[in-house]
Amino acid sequence: MLAIGVVGSQQFIDEINQFYDHYPAYKLISYTYATPKELNALIKRAVKECHFLLFSGIIPYHHAKKLLDRYPIGSSYLSFNENMVALSLLSIHYHHSFKLGEVSIDLPGRRFLEGVLNETGITERVSHVKEYPWIYDFQEEREISIDEFVEFHSALYEQGKTAFALTSIHAVYDQLQEKGIPSMFMIQSVPTLKEGLEKAATLTELNQSKNSQVAAICFKSNRMHQIEQFAKALQAKMTSSDSGLQLVLSNRGVLQTLIMNQKLDGLLTGIRNEFEKTAVGIGFGYTVKEAETHAITALNFAEKKPDEHAVYIVDEEKNLTGPLFRNEEQYSLKNEDPAVKKLSAELKMSSKNISRFINFLQVNDFRPFSAQELADYFSISRRSAERMVKKLLDQELLQVSGEEQPYDQGRPRSLYQAGTMLKGLREA
Repeated sequence: MLAIGVVGSQQFIDEINQFYDHYPAYKLISYTYATPKELNALIKRAVKECHFLLFSGIIPYHHAKKLLDRYPIGSSYLSFNENMVALSLLSIHYHHSFKLGEVSIDLPGRRFLEGVLNETGITERVSHVKEYPWIYDFQEEREISIDEFVEFHSALYEQGKTAFALTSIHAVYDQLQEKGIPSMFMIQSVPTLKEGLEKAATLTELNQSKNSQVAAICFKSNRMHQIEQFAKALQAKMTSSDSGLQLVLSNRGVLQTLIMNQKLDGLLTGIRNEFEKTAVGIGFGYTVKEAETHAITALNFAEKKPDEHAVYIVDEEKNLTGPLFRNEEQYSLKNEDPAVKKLSAELKMSSKNISRFINFLQVNDFRPFSAQELADYFSISRRSAERMVKKLLDQELLQVSGEEQPYDQGRPRSLYQAGTMLKGLREA
């Protein structure tokens, strides 16, 4: 039976565990914490007992993300939404009759509050809001300060500027209650709780299916003994492809654990030597043949890389990732999108480069960019990037959004942003 770990405060667990019996095919295990500092020990235990983890919100997920990256376990969290803000404000108004100006509020982003006020036509000003939008940047290693948020609400209340505190952080709510400050934790609706469990169940099945996929590691090397030792370390099978290349067959879960724990590069060291280029291709697939085909495709990319020991992966969706361990990037090798094919023909650019460019826009959240940033992403010269930009400008796929002044006080650089059609590809 697949096990799903549900991670959250005691209040959250009390609210969500009444729906556990709706999922008899899964073993649902509750993991409670009082402060985010307790999460690391909790996660280390949970990953040994579960196949998937569901977090009560983005704060515990953000705190645990770095640790989770070391394990081949799927995870998700209940998203913060405007419905939580609307229900909470309605409850405060109905039960306490406070005006918005009398309430201090913390939440991931002010936009959630403004969305509710705009849609309901409420014009009353909200003066006391503390947000933490950086929480959505999973690359930023930053911990949320519970004391800082407690102080925000406490100071306003003690100075008589507010009469009530609405918080989106369980640990903050607990401390405000201990201080005797009238407060409430934002309401998570029943549909939100059910949707979270439903999503977790679906992703658990998908994650389990992925972890059991075949993984083929393909070498172009005559160091047979070293490859045999590598296979033995993985407790895997060594064989040959139809084209005579050496293959080691394992499963995706094993390979991803080695990659996440930064151990795969060390195991590959024994196969390399200073006299030959050792390219490695890894393929994932639902059958041995599919994994082998993807591994050979990945190997072809690795061989083209100037790096003598490049490692690439092609997964079951034909997404190419690499080179592993250095300047890693990912883009799709599939060219099935009609819009991408149409752009490829019109611009006389490969579908692969069109897909990579769209991925560049997505990675940068469709913010304005310079030709140099595009050049850095594609590992091409600035002149080549400028030619690409010109093609896109000519087709009105990009537009000039302004200029930026370099730090060295040189000539200002033009900034570009996606046009309507490219933004439409993001939403498709």
